[in-house]
Amino acid sequence: MKPTSCSHAPVFTRRTLLRGVGATLALPWLESLAWAQARAAGASTATAAASSRAPVRYGCLLFANGVNPHEWWAKGQGEAMQFSSTLEPLAPFKRDLTVLRDLHVFNNTSGPHWPLFSNYLNGAQFKQTLVPEGAESIDHLIARHTGRLTPVPHLVLGVEPAETGLRGGVPSVYYGTVSWSSKNTPIAPEIYPRAVFDRLFDTTGLLRDKSVLDAVLAHAKDVRRTLAASDGQKLDEFMHSVRDVEQRIDRATKEERLEGWRPSLARPDLPRPDEKPPQDVRAHMQLMLDLMLLAWRMDKTRVATLVFNRDVSHMKFGFLDGVLNEQLHTISHHKEDVAKLESYRRINRYHTELFADLLAKMKQVDEGQGTTLLDNVMLQFGSNMFNGDSHDGRNLPLILAGHGGGTITGGRVLDYGDKPEEQQRACNLYVALAQRMGVTLDRFGDSVAPLQGLS
Repeated sequence: MKPTSCSHAPVFTRRTLLRGVGATLALPWLESLAWAQARAAGASTATAAASSRAPVRYGCLLFANGVNPHEWWAKGQGEAMQFSSTLEPLAPFKRDLTVLRDLHVFNNTSGPHWPLFSNYLNGAQFKQTLVPEGAESIDHLIARHTGRLTPVPHLVLGVEPAETGLRGGVPSVYYGTVSWSSKNTPIAPEIYPRAVFDRLFDTTGLLRDKSVLDAVLAHAKDVRRTLAASDGQKLDEFMHSVRDVEQRIDRATKEERLEGWRPSLARPDLPRPDEKPPQDVRAHMQLMLDLMLLAWRMDKTRVATLVFNRDVSHMKFGFLDGVLNEQLHTISHHKEDVAKLESYRRINRYHTELFADLLAKMKQVDEGQGTTLLDNVMLQFGSNMFNGDSHDGRNLPLILAGHGGGTITGGRVLDYGDKPEEQQRACNLYVALAQRMGVTLDRFGDSVAPLQGLS
C-alpha cells in the first residue's frame, strides 16, 4: 500500500536506512570519520590546495600520572635557557620551545584520578556517572575544521588500550583517553600500528564503502518518492550527509595537488607494521610516533593525539636503568621516597627523550620557503597533573613545541602564576592554538580569552 501523508508515514532515520539496505560497512566508518561540513567550513579545498605555504599542524603527546616535581623546571630565555635533568634532552631545541607554567584545568585541580585525565583537552567538569559524560575536546574540534582538507581528519593514538566497563563507579574509558567527539562520545585510542597505517594508506576499504554508499543513495532515491513531506526532508538531509562522505572518499583515494604547496613525502617510507603491536613498550611508543610523523609529512592529517600510557597506568618501566620494576602509578605515589623519586624522574626523562627525538626529525623535514615541519607545528607535551603523589593539577607540566607557522615565538618560559586565576586556564591556551589552526573560536571549555604571550 502506498504511504500517505498521515502521521503514520514511515520514518527512515539514518541508522534505519543504512541497516535496511545492508550497508553495515558504511556506518562504523561514518561514525569514526568526524568530518566537517564542507559548506560551513569557510575557505574551499581548492583555495587551500593553491596555498604556497605549508599548513599548520596540531598535536598532543600526553603521559599520565604526573612528574617528579623536583625535576621538572626550565628557566631563562633563548640560548640562555636552562633545563632540569628531566628536560635536559630538549636543550638542542631551546628556540623552538615555549615552557608554560601555572596553567590548569579550572574545574578539576585535585581529587581522584578520573576527573584529572579525560578532561585534559576539554575542560569539562566530570561527574560520577555510569554513562560517559564530558565534552568535545579541542583536538576533535580543530579536526572538524582541518579534516575537510585531508584524507584522515584526526589520529587518536595510544599504547595501552582503553578499558571497558566501570572502574571506581565511573566509566573506565575516563582513564584511557583525552579525546572526545561529543559530550557522550569519548574516542578510544588506536593502539594497533597496522590499523593506523592502513587507515592512512589502504584505500580498498574506502572504495568498498563507496560502492555501498552508491547503493544507499540509489535506494534512498526510490524511497524518497513514497515519503510524506516531513520524512522527505529528513531523508534529503541524510542524502546530503552521504554525498559529503562520498566526497571525502574521493579525496582519500585521489591525490590531486595540481598547484601550490606539496607535502615533503609522496610515498610512505615506513613499511606496513606487523599485525600485532610490538611487545616491547619502547618499540611500540616509537612506532606510534613514527606513524604520526609520517601522516604529517604526507599531509594525511593535520591533527594527532598520542597517549603514551593510561591514567592509573599498569605500565612498568623496569627496562630503564635505575627504575624500579613497579607500576608507574605506584611509583608516582612516591611519598618523597628517594628510590621512587629517582625512578619517577627517569621515566619522565624517557618520555622527554622520545619527544626530543621527534622534534629532531621534524626539524629535518624541509617544507619550503625556508621552513621545516617544526616551524609549522604546534605540539604540546606533558602530563595531566604535576605531582602525582598529591594529584596536584594546579600547575600542569606543559611544553609547547614548534612555531605554528610563524605565529609562536619560542625560546621562552611563560609563567602565569602571578596572573589572575581566569588567565591561568589551560582552555585559554586551546583557544589560542585553535585560532592559529584557522578555527573561528572565542571561547572553549572554561576559557575566558585566548592565552596571551605566545606571539
